[in-house]
Amino acid sequence: MTKVLIIQSQMKQYRVPLFIKLHHALKAEGIELQVAYSPPALSESGKGDNADLPQDMALRVPGYWAFGGRMLYQPLLRQIATADLTIVEYANKYVLNHLLLLLRLLHIKRLAFWGLGANKQSDRSKFSEWYKRTTVRHVGWYFAYTRGVADELITYGVPAERITAVQNAVDTRELQDQVASIANSELQWKRKELGIRAGDRVALFCGMLHPVKSIPFLVDCAKLIKRQIPTFHLLLVGGGSDYDHVRSLTANMPWIHLLGPKFGKDKAIAFKLADACLLPGRVGLVILDCFATGLPLFTVRTPIHGPEVEYLEEGVNGFMVQQDADVYAATVARVLGNEILLRALRQGAMASAAKYSIEVMVENFKAGIVACLRSPTTEGVA
Repeated sequence: MTKVLIIQSQMKQYRVPLFIKLHHALKAEGIELQVAYSPPALSESGKGDNADLPQDMALRVPGYWAFGGRMLYQPLLRQIATADLTIVEYANKYVLNHLLLLLRLLHIKRLAFWGLGANKQSDRSKFSEWYKRTTVRHVGWYFAYTRGVADELITYGVPAERITAVQNAVDTRELQDQVASIANSELQWKRKELGIRAGDRVALFCGMLHPVKSIPFLVDCAKLIKRQIPTFHLLLVGGGSDYDHVRSLTANMPWIHLLGPKFGKDKAIAFKLADACLLPGRVGLVILDCFATGLPLFTVRTPIHGPEVEYLEEGVNGFMVQQDADVYAATVARVLGNEILLRALRQGAMASAAKYSIEVMVENFKAGIVACLRSPTTEGVA
């Protein structure tokens, strides 16, 4: 049986459904999938969002970090030797990536990258990004998170025929089922607890409380929205390094509800209470939670967005505006104050949820793997 090895630094809960579904999809094609991963680094272990895959596909190995967490080595040489295709994350910190690139250049092993493309963070290393852009053109295949990432790779010299845009997604059905299961009595009890009356407008922020999420900017915008819509409430769901700072910012604003991290049904209740999602900082996969629960997304133009922000369609499932508190607040207030427009955006969000699903991602990933294994271009350097 043809063997495919995917290497991850760690296994996050949100990735488990993808790999389980991909394992089954590939098995139907006569392809055996193994996913290798290591325990999380100390900086990640405290988040409590790691998981394990089923034993028939999981390959748990030690992870050896060096240079202050900037380099990772995983002992997988034997598994790489027996794999027909190895798929690794597109990042310089993985020692095995550089060895695999050499084996690829020597026509010894098939290699594919997958990921989000260039690092858009302000603290990125220019040399590191130059090295990535230079070496990526020599990879046999690339599984790009989105179409936009694929287009960027083409400008780096990666042939279009060796790129699969997988349409990065998470399984949102559990969240949808949880939202659907919430009884009106539960919702009424939560409204009473928070002081939210029937007919009040509610917006939701869900994510880590971190500088990249621009929470102080959001609080400033919320004050402006409150002036225009006196019945406005803002729910802040999440935890992180900025929690205490956010708590002090909102201490005298009882209509801003700092709820902390929420999971399962508690998270679902927050989404069901809301009319819209406000994410003025970096947007990533949480956009799919918004759409899955029928909430339009409001964000700002910033270079640090994850590639999934491409899923936002202006005026269809949300809005992206300039990073100006007056403009942002006016846009949100205009929508929340217009029932017809809000309903249309919510319908657009639900339609997008069906378009950007985990099932579509699995099918795209599977098709790319099959094409990669069959393509003669993966045997040599273009």
